[in-house]
Amino acid sequence: MIFMNKASEKPEWKIIIGMLEKFDLVLLNRIMRRMFIHLYKHDVHDILDLMKELEPYDDANASRLYSNMPLPKIERSTLRRIMKEVFSIAANVLPEEEINNLVSIWLAQERSRFLSIACENENLQLDELKKVLIKFFTIPREEHFMSSNDFINIRVSLIKRFLSDHLKYINIAKNYILVRDFYKLTPSIIGPLRGTGRLGGKAAGLILASKIIEKKQSEYEALKDVTTPRSWFITSDITINFLHYNALEEMVSLKYAEPEQICASYIMLKQLFKNSFFPQEIVDQLQHMLEEIGNKPVIVRSSSLLEDSFQASFSGKYKSLFLANSGNMDDRLGALLDAMAEIMASVFSPDAIEYRKNMQLLDFTEQMGLLVQEVVGSKVGDYFFPLYAGVAFSYNEFRWSPRIEREDGMVRLVAGLGTRAVDRLTDDYPVLASPGKPGLRVNITREDQLRYSQKYIDVINLRTGRFESISLKEIVSEYGDQIEGISDIISIDEDGELKQVVPAIWDSSSTENIPTFNGLLDDKKFMEKLRAMLNALEDAYQCPVDVEFASNGSKLYLLQCRPQGQWGKQSPTSLPENIPDDNIIFTADRYVTDGVVDDFHHIVYVDPLAYSNLSSEREMQQIAKAVRTLNQRLPPQDFILMGPGRWGSRGDIKLGVQVTYSDINNTSMLIELAKKDGDYMPELSFGTHFFQDLVESRIKYLPIYLDENSGFLNMEYINSQTNFLSQWALEFADLSDVIKVIGDRNTDISMKIVMDGSSDFAMGWLVQNRQG
Repeated sequence: MIFMNKASEKPEWKIIIGMLEKFDLVLLNRIMRRMFIHLYKHDVHDILDLMKELEPYDDANASRLYSNMPLPKIERSTLRRIMKEVFSIAANVLPEEEINNLVSIWLAQERSRFLSIACENENLQLDELKKVLIKFFTIPREEHFMSSNDFINIRVSLIKRFLSDHLKYINIAKNYILVRDFYKLTPSIIGPLRGTGRLGGKAAGLILASKIIEKKQSEYEALKDVTTPRSWFITSDITINFLHYNALEEMVSLKYAEPEQICASYIMLKQLFKNSFFPQEIVDQLQHMLEEIGNKPVIVRSSSLLEDSFQASFSGKYKSLFLANSGNMDDRLGALLDAMAEIMASVFSPDAIEYRKNMQLLDFTEQMGLLVQEVVGSKVGDYFFPLYAGVAFSYNEFRWSPRIEREDGMVRLVAGLGTRAVDRLTDDYPVLASPGKPGLRVNITREDQLRYSQKYIDVINLRTGRFESISLKEIVSEYGDQIEGISDIISIDEDGELKQVVPAIWDSSSTENIPTFNGLLDDKKFMEKLRAMLNALEDAYQCPVDVEFASNGSKLYLLQCRPQGQWGKQSPTSLPENIPDDNIIFTADRYVTDGVVDDFHHIVYVDPLAYSNLSSEREMQQIAKAVRTLNQRLPPQDFILMGPGRWGSRGDIKLGVQVTYSDINNTSMLIELAKKDGDYMPELSFGTHFFQDLVESRIKYLPIYLDENSGFLNMEYINSQTNFLSQWALEFADLSDVIKVIGDRNTDISMKIVMDGSSDFAMGWLVQNRQG
């Protein structure tokens, strides 16, 4: 506040301007510019006249001329005169008290200008930026005389510095993340003190989503108790720091090597990283973090610069590892450093490199930030796990009922740690539901709910310190009465029907316990909460989103949020009529999405019966190797894959071909053949990391249920075709009884597939191409 000098005839603002003319011309010019803008905003006529002197042309011809050549430069003395006239004009049109107040505010804002200067320096080191934020927020809030424009500029600068320089992200984040939020965040940031790294994509998504939900709680009552776990953020430049510290710089160029060299190098590289060292300044910060956490289990999650962005999700490409975090400090710190090294090594994995290549991101210098979170859950016996966890999508690609709209979304729910929700498994099933249509279940009958129920639960064994998959029935039978909220996920199979658990009289050891999630799905509050969360985030992101979450039985924790990968809008395509039966290769009528695969020439067919008859795991692994080789040698997008069971899953190798993203990324489509004989039943993979790979690579997916009335595969055509396996992969010719490569690019026959999600029907057929 400026006080008038009673002994002076000059108003206070004139005294200040006079002092600035003598001692601080830079500050004087900034104050004058502010007054110039203030008068212009209020349409002061004399200021408009001054502006004409800054643009010395007034006819249309001159205006056109100077749009294509430089403006004439006015003399510096003229510019100084114009700036001096600004306050003369102000004195004529504004009350003296208003000018005093304006100058007082602008000078106060200048006292906080150090924050703007620091944040605009993209190379400001981490420790210096932390000090600047602390310095600013030790100033009493009532003395923060900073314009809204300055605050927005600082927010954008901090978003770019810590979170992302992607413009779409910045445009959203600047509306939700405040400068004070970064100040609160800094104690949880770990990294090279002289570094300039970011927190990475996963951290950026979590921070933004948490602030969106916080702001939207007034709009969505259901979001009141949605929260996030305690988290710590390790900056991305730790990767380069680690490589230099251990003389591993040559690893940066590994991404340009041949696939075989990348695979061989990665096997060795993982152990090399795990036997390397972190700089002491990082170790000290991590030890302080573990002291804060105590002995609670944690998960160390990848958070690379490219991950979970609007451009690419990297679903499952980089590792996330659970730690029991038990024992003495040396043991806990050693386990943490080991996990960090393994996750950082995954930047150089074959799948990650192939994915970056396909997404045209290979030349970007990928760096791995890390996100450390306390695991959501409770201790039950020797185990630690959440009551339930899952992944949810605001846009539903797979609709199991015509009454479900794509905008109704989808959720995959599992008991225990959420790994079974995002991994594809050969031996288990999650529960699928739609937040927008919670009453429409995938499995309706008792028989289906029993068959397609979850059999195992992922937990952290606190006694052994290991991540384990154990029998869900055994856990519930032994500890059911100790698990908070267990009646939400368990039903009792009794007298030929599934009944609700009544906790007060339930003896979990004497009942047949089935994880139906009926209690949770029948509870409108949970599905409304999930629906509200997806709607709020999609509204802010301006695109569909997917989230990961977990619950300890009392609160819902948001673990991750990112833009949802989609196949893209497909123009409606009508199925043709009157196609000769002999030309039809297959039809399908369950879980059909929209899409067309046009003008392809090859089918890589893995025979379900022959695959199931293979006598050893090694032989089945050879099938996966053959598929990988064909994926590299067949013309990209000119072939489809067709075979038994659940491709890309972990578990029993007999129930599906065990491939990864880099083994199939060049195909146009994956068709999974379902048969009860051999238990080749495709689990609906929508929502898994494997499925997201297919979506982002524009690989279409279709299950064909061959035991159903209208699930059809033309085996007469398959069996009658020449097998070109030896032509494309001679080294696997001995597998010709199991793998068949059908089709010849040199003929006038091609193939086409049309999938119509609205009618839930798909068909593939032969096309005769006209020559000449």
